[in-house]
Formats: sequence, C-alpha cells, structure tokens
Amino acid sequence: MLLRFEEISNNAWPALQTLQYDGWILRFANGVTKRSNSVTLLYPSHIDPIEKIRFCESLYQSKNIVPCFKITPFSLPSDLDHLLENAGYYIHSHISFQTLDMGSIPVAFHREGMIETTLREEWIDDFIRMNQFDPARKEIYRMIMERLVTPFCMVSVKQGAKTLGVGLGVAEKPYIGLFDLVVDPEYRNRGIGRKLVEQILHWGLQQGATTAYLQVLTDNHPALKLYQSMGFLELYQYWYRMKPI
Repeated sequence: MLLRFEEISNNAWPALQTLQYDGWILRFANGVTKRSNSVTLLYPSHIDPIEKIRFCESLYQSKNIVPCFKITPFSLPSDLDHLLENAGYYIHSHISFQTLDMGSIPVAFHREGMIETTLREEWIDDFIRMNQFDPARKEIYRMIMERLVTPFCMVSVKQGAKTLGVGLGVAEKPYIGLFDLVVDPEYRNRGIGRKLVEQILHWGLQQGATTAYLQVLTDNHPALKLYQSMGFLELYQYWYRMKPI
C-alpha cells in the first residue's frame, strides 16, 4: 500500500522527463521542485548501489540539476540512506505523508470558491505570485501540469476579483491528492486554507475518491495543525538528500 501511494503521488506531479534505471526512477523538470527532479527508489535493483549513485550524480549534474534522492522508510536497498550520507549528501527536508478517510467527514462547498478542470494560465500566475516563485519559471510549471494524465481540478478562493488562495487536486481512483495549497500572505489565518482543502475534497468525492492524501513539510506547523483538525493522519515520513553540484 505504501508503495502504491508513492506511485500515485508521482503520477500526480509529473516530471518532464523520466528514466527507469534498475528499479530507480530518475525524474527531470529543469530543476523546478524536488519532487520532479529527484531519484525515487521504489523497486528492487541489482546493480551495485555505489555505481548507481555515481551514475545518477553524473546525469543530474550534466543537466545542471542538484543531485537529489527521495528516501522513504521502504526505499531499496535499505542501507541507501547511509550510503548517501557517507557520499556527502545532506538531508534537505522532511515531509509527512498523510491520509484521510473521506467517508468519515462532511465536506462543505463554498460559494466563494471556484473549481476548474482545465488548465488556466491565471491560476498558475496566482500560484507563482503567492509562493513568491520566479515568474520566469512559469512555463515549466505549465508544462508539468500539462502532463497530468488523470483527472485534476484547480481550485481558487476569491474575494471579488482578487484570488486569496489556490490549490490543486489530482484524482486516481479511489484516491484524491492535494497539492500546491497556498494562501496569499495578506490573508492567512482566516480559514482560507480550510476552504481550499474542502473544495478539493468535495470535487474528489464526485470523482469516486474514498481516501485523500497530501504531503506537508514537518516544520510547517500551521498546515500541520489544519490537517490534524480535519482528520488527516500521518502514514509515513520521507526526506530528500541532496549534494551540491
């Protein structure tokens, strides 16, 4: 089951290029987001892991991307985290993977919310603005989202013409994933994050989802508090190890 969650979460945020390498999945997206620019260790392998680490390093460096490995409690081989540490890889961030049984909660629909199921440039603009990301990377975000294969929704909470928050939901029955939830810094702590989550869950129910999942940094205390209040429970943690070019 845990392996399945890794598969569907990879599907929900695609890379621009993917290389299958002896049980490892190398993902590339011009350096935009660690999720799409890291090595995922899902399946058994046979090549010596030191050789594989060196191969991955060389390939990512050739594309001017910082070598990055996503480590889960069930990554194979089991000692890879230790091998990476010895090779100079440091832990960049810890993430909590959480799930919610959607049959146990009521989901509200908010009139000030907007749910769209086709890609809209303005949504990406709002997402970049509220995250204070580099607008020059907009095209890469758009290309990533264009590669979504399963149904998705782009949700917004608005006040008049102003967008206060956005989020992305990606369905792969019977699951709905919540991604890229962000609220305008001027409007935080006003319940907008909860409205975004409820909008995505509402749409997910319509897609036949019975379980929701999300990934949140373990030091993002406001988000952790919100998700806990809504019934999300941690399933496992994973972390990224990176090595500067």
